[in-house]
Amino acid sequence: MYQHILLAVDFSEHGDYVVRKARRLAGIFRAKLSIIHVLDNIPLPDTPYGAVIPLDEGSGDDLLEAEKSKLKQIGDELGVSPTHTWMVWGVPGTEIVRIARQENIDLIILGSHGRRGLALLLGSTASSVLHHAGCDVMAVRLQD
Repeated sequence: MYQHILLAVDFSEHGDYVVRKARRLAGIFRAKLSIIHVLDNIPLPDTPYGAVIPLDEGSGDDLLEAEKSKLKQIGDELGVSPTHTWMVWGVPGTEIVRIARQENIDLIILGSHGRRGLALLLGSTASSVLHHAGCDVMAVRLQD
């Protein structure tokens, strides 16, 4: 029985499919649902308190604001409290596993493009999470 599920979102075009899967599983197991989005391609601001981005604080960066807005929208759709929604900077696989450990997550759900060949050798977020998480991981297959 899963009690706390972490949904990792990347705002890809097929991300809604992963969100629907997470919603369904959280309902089946009556589990608490949390959400994480990892920023790995937006310049890191100079903050004295680390790289966690509070969702209720303003920022002059339009790209960052757009990311915050998307994450808030998903959280609102799923009924997830902002206290269980994280936007952090870093390496996606590393940050997802870190938050999962910190929050005692039972199941991590994320999308996977099923890379093969050279892309598989170079690694992917799903592969990294699968190999380093201390809990179950559900990689939802996405179509390219």
